[in-house]
Amino acid sequence: MSEHINRQTRRQAVALRGLLGAFLVGAVCGAGYYVVRDMGLTIPPAMIGAILVVLIVLGSVTSLAYWRNIDEAAREAHKFAWMWGGSTAMALVLPIPFLIGDARLVSLMGQHAPAEWVAIGVVGLITVQLVGYGLAWAGWWLRQR
Repeated sequence: MSEHINRQTRRQAVALRGLLGAFLVGAVCGAGYYVVRDMGLTIPPAMIGAILVVLIVLGSVTSLAYWRNIDEAAREAHKFAWMWGGSTAMALVLPIPFLIGDARLVSLMGQHAPAEWVAIGVVGLITVQLVGYGLAWAGWWLRQR
């Protein structure tokens, strides 16, 4: 029994390191993109697409390994946090652009192309969902202690 627990603990540690590594690789790639763009260089869209595909595959494999190796309590914490934290944050933020109006959004954030507005909305929504998820996840664990 002890052998199984030690093996499980090692696999969990490896999966967690892989998940953090995937996050760091994504952050470095994102920062590198903006550094290259600020230098006036352009990256071919095909290269960006290929890098994104590789990052998505690595992140998915790592996330799957992490999910398979965590215990039931951690799984429930993640499910609860995503359901209540992410969904609640999304429900609270989605109506804001419609309530503020186009003119105020342009005065607050400047003029952008339609594709840029979509990107701003997607990134903003994901950010708010992750904040809600993090708060709900922390609250779940604090309540369980």
